[in-house]
Amino acid sequence: TSIGGTTIKTCHKWANNLVNKDFDEFTIDERGGKRSDSFWDCCPDLELEAKQFVYQECSKTEAAFTVETLARFIGQRFYELNNLKKIDQQLVRSVESCRLDLRRFRVKLFSVTANRTRA
Repeated sequence: TSIGGTTIKTCHKWANNLVNKDFDEFTIDERGGKRSDSFWDCCPDLELEAKQFVYQECSKTEAAFTVETLARFIGQRFYELNNLKKIDQQLVRSVESCRLDLRRFRVKLFSVTANRTRA
């Protein structure tokens, strides 16, 4: 039958290549891995600003910080840094992506009555 979208025979072949043969032969297929640059690869300065913003907001006594606040900040700074005019209400970076960014930034979200955060 199959594992994921791959048959057991194919899985066995790739496992055999990984264990018994050269690692380069295993990776030569180049199916997985990074397919394109991430948002942060294209905007490393904005990533640093976003981290700073998160840590500043989280260090406030009355932290009313939400993931959406981060998404709006990133969008605002993106348009400012690139000299672009925002034409619609769509976010540059989705709330879901920003939630993952917070994990990468090692920030934990706590939801008591509001979506408060602490670093």
